[in-house]
Amino acid sequence: MRTEYLYQLEQLIVDCQISYKSVFGAVGAYAIGHIFMTYGKFGVALKLADETCSSRMAEGAGKPLEYFEKRFTKQNYAVLSGTLLKDRARTGNLLL
Repeated sequence: MRTEYLYQLEQLIVDCQISYKSVFGAVGAYAIGHIFMTYGKFGVALKLADETCSSRMAEGAGKPLEYFEKRFTKQNYAVLSGTLLKDRARTGNLLL
């Protein structure tokens, strides 16, 4: 393993300064001040690019994020299915 790459990668992660805040009764994960994931009674939702979000929903691996039943659908967020969450490699690819 190339130690200089490992060091730089570790610095990128440290610099992301992941923090957590309350969001509509759920918990939001933030990197460098921007929300990228939320978890609540609805499940785990990721903020994704338009095309990625649409394709996850089209294939049945996600559904729209609604903080309140039949109200306020959060754009570009997909609540991930249990099947997708169990596939760690596939879930990890969504975070990249």
